[in-house]
Amino acid sequence: MPVAIWLTLAGCLAASYCDVRTRRIPNWLTGSLAVAAILVHAFAGLHSVAESLAVMAILTAAGTVVYALGGIGGGDIKLAIAASGMLGFPLCIPFLLYTAIGGGVLAIVFIVSRGKVRETASRVMLTTMGGSRGVVAGKGETLPYAVAFAFGAILIVLSQSVAPFLRITV
Repeated sequence: MPVAIWLTLAGCLAASYCDVRTRRIPNWLTGSLAVAAILVHAFAGLHSVAESLAVMAILTAAGTVVYALGGIGGGDIKLAIAASGMLGFPLCIPFLLYTAIGGGVLAIVFIVSRGKVRETASRVMLTTMGGSRGVVAGKGETLPYAVAFAFGAILIVLSQSVAPFLRITV
């Protein structure tokens, strides 16, 4: 299995640890993973480096929009950029899909464990019906979304080794 997959897993697990403890993902971690991505792809040639940089550029643009809309934190976006750059195209696509699934599961666990199922359902109903103006936002509770990225990385490792049925073809 390529070293890029293992480095992605290690980076996402380290980010998860930091995110769970402090709700922050250190810049040195995401920056190191991004630089490592370029170095790893350099061994595969200029085309591979260009492809990795293109993946990172596209995710930077998309991530900036999502961050500006309050959809995800800046550290999470930087982790997505670095990890996807490390995996390259097309492997970054299933990684991001698995991460989204992990994020959904994480959100459900978070809501249930905090006893906020009814409150969340009410907010969702009000928002989808266009009546969200009077809804008071929560007290800044955040998800340690790096855990979802670790979930995505674990599924990539499994899909490329012992569980090929998990592979998503792009």
